[in-house]
Amino acid sequence: MMQPNSTFQRAHTLLYDGECGICRRSIQWIRNRDREGRIRAIAYQEPGVSREFPEITRDELERAMQLVSPEGRRWEGADAVEQVVRLLPVWKGLTPLFWIPGVRIVARRVYGWVARNRRRLGCGEHCRLPDR
Repeated sequence: MMQPNSTFQRAHTLLYDGECGICRRSIQWIRNRDREGRIRAIAYQEPGVSREFPEITRDELERAMQLVSPEGRRWEGADAVEQVVRLLPVWKGLTPLFWIPGVRIVARRVYGWVARNRRRLGCGEHCRLPDR
């Protein structure tokens, strides 16, 4: 799983909490819109993640999703969300919304609150993945 093919070598890697329903649902949403394979999503609990990304600590992985570019640049949390939106062709038109004064600050606070409370939010039917 951790051996990237040539497409994945050019893809950004999005590390997320595979035990979180909100996170899994968000990844499903991204995968459904990433027709070009620009984002490789991997649960940070997968074997090999710590070897492939030794610079990212377990605390950072548990705190927020991490997006890593093919060149090694990294974004966390709401900043990663902004980059994911930019990478999805149909949605990248929303990127300028993050340039509005105050939007990044609010996005970071909201993301942080959700991330800290994701296990207590009582994620119900809206976060369940369909049976395969």
